[in-house]
Amino acid sequence: MARVLITFLFSLLVFSFPVAGQANVKTADEFEKIRNTIRESYAHSPTEGLNLVNSLLETDDFSLEQRVMITNYKTWFLFENNQFEDAMQSVVEYKSMVSRLSEKSLMYGYYNLSGGIYSRLGLYEEALNYYNDAIPFARQRNQLLVYQVENNIALIYLELERFKEALTTFENYKLYAQTNNQTLNESFASMNIATALVGLKKYDEAMAVLDGLLILQEKHDYITHQSISLVLKGKILRLLGDLEASENVLLNAVDLIKEHDVSSEYMSAILALTATYEAQGKIEHAISLITSIDLDSDKYTHFETQLEVAKFTASLYEKQGNYQNALIAYKQYNDIQTVALKRQASVNLTKALAEADLAAKEVRISELTKTEQIKATKAKAFQDLTIAISMCLFLIIIGSFIAIRSINRQKHKLAATLKRLHDTQSHLIEIEKIASLTSLVSGMAHQLNTPIGTIVTASSLIDKYLTGLSDKFENRNLTSKHFHEFINDTSSAKELVISSVNRLASIVEEFKSLNVSINLDKPMSNIVLLEYMHDRLEPLSIYLEKHIYYEVSGDDVTIMSYPSILGDVLKTLVINSCEHGFIDRDEGKVDIVIKQNAQCVDIIYQDNGVGIEDGILKEIFTPFYTSNMGSQHLGLGLNVVFNAVQYNLKGKICAESSDHGARFIITLPIDVRLVDEE
Repeated sequence: MARVLITFLFSLLVFSFPVAGQANVKTADEFEKIRNTIRESYAHSPTEGLNLVNSLLETDDFSLEQRVMITNYKTWFLFENNQFEDAMQSVVEYKSMVSRLSEKSLMYGYYNLSGGIYSRLGLYEEALNYYNDAIPFARQRNQLLVYQVENNIALIYLELERFKEALTTFENYKLYAQTNNQTLNESFASMNIATALVGLKKYDEAMAVLDGLLILQEKHDYITHQSISLVLKGKILRLLGDLEASENVLLNAVDLIKEHDVSSEYMSAILALTATYEAQGKIEHAISLITSIDLDSDKYTHFETQLEVAKFTASLYEKQGNYQNALIAYKQYNDIQTVALKRQASVNLTKALAEADLAAKEVRISELTKTEQIKATKAKAFQDLTIAISMCLFLIIIGSFIAIRSINRQKHKLAATLKRLHDTQSHLIEIEKIASLTSLVSGMAHQLNTPIGTIVTASSLIDKYLTGLSDKFENRNLTSKHFHEFINDTSSAKELVISSVNRLASIVEEFKSLNVSINLDKPMSNIVLLEYMHDRLEPLSIYLEKHIYYEVSGDDVTIMSYPSILGDVLKTLVINSCEHGFIDRDEGKVDIVIKQNAQCVDIIYQDNGVGIEDGILKEIFTPFYTSNMGSQHLGLGLNVVFNAVQYNLKGKICAESSDHGARFIITLPIDVRLVDEE
């Protein structure tokens, strides 16, 4: 016993301290809302999306699996913003986190993200290898991820000018997105379909796709996608020979990009607009526009676009006869290629260094694990010592047990007596339960008898009318007057049946309100009682069609409870005052006083109605008890209030004698969660 006591005290001491690093992680529904916010932010701007995920990762409100998913978004947004080295560092961290999870299908993200980085760097073969490795993991997750990987592979097909294969994949992806109401993915797929159609020289079909797509993108504020679609539309108009329309669309695209700082698409828009000016013969204008781009800046998008700009600039200078500047542009073209190769090497080097750093960290973690094992061994030795001391104490205490042996005998006798008392008490409780159930069943039967009797009587009348009508028909003396009387009589009887059935349904619904669910699905929150009482009581006058004056006073206290349930309790009490206290009046007054105690708060409800007789104060919370039975009242309202306060709000309610109206006192805990834990 001594050992058990020491162990219990030691455990109590240890577990009384908070666990370091433990945080309240997001629920599945909360996290899904955050993911939707991230997607919407990215659709507006990759930079905005990156800022959001960085701020989220700085908090401790996520599980490891949730952090893996947010890191997936972070990596994607990094290389969308041309931060390839940081993206590769992030993807290595992603792989490390997934390795600590039991759900290995999340390794899909590592291969998919790696493929995206290599694709953006122009290393298409490496990208295809990673995407193909991602497919098996995507199948373990869901069909959407499979479509996304296939879509990424099709994007590489576009770069390799395999337009027909790409088009089929994009069309399947769009159909899936539409079926599942995924508008962002539908926007992705539609843009790629239009691009593939341009590659196949099906310009009219591509234009039709873009016209519908721009409406979708504007509706959902997909600014980045909208700017890409406008640039592509301008290119198609140029290819169709409508140069003026092409210029107008591309100027709108440039304005949109500048307004929303979509820097990743600026260079593509300027390049397309320059090509339109060149097609119009505005060589000087085209050169002025394209040379305004600073190709040495890291602000813009893919290096392939930078190469196109440099090459097109050189061709414009050649048309102008300015061969010196053309040579400078070609040199810039070569410089960009050199920088791209260096960037590819830098990203690969970053990956190798990140993986090496990760391996070093794992070695350090292994060393720390060994240290912890040594500490555990020491702790085990200390535990053995504690057990030995406990055994010594036990030997000392056993002598005391012998001395109090006679006391134990008396204790056993008292325990036997107490057991008999408990048995008697349990028997009395069972008797009381049976009596309560009998009262409940009697009340229910009393309520149901009237409508059931009406239904039986009406049914008998209908049967009688049918028999009479049948006799007249068989005797061939049935007239239209007889038939008209039959219709009128049976219609009246039918109305009685319908009215009684509706009354039965109403009674059953009120009876079902006796059931109080302990497992609440209504949210709890902090309630500032004075403010809350004002907000919930004032609208009730309109609802009840009586003018009720409210006065709320007392302590300014905040509790943690269920506001919706407390509001229903107050509403029922006010309805009770109107229907019983103010029954012969068009107005009344309700006073509510709030008093704070140490661990609870008292809400004192007082009206100035006719009041409640002292003799029935103990009966008013009983099911089916009502002083106004003739007015279709079942007597369930205050019983529902009693159940809600006691079982849902973990409090107490009682009715007190009062000289001026009805008086109820509701006692609620300051924090309902503490009552649950106890």
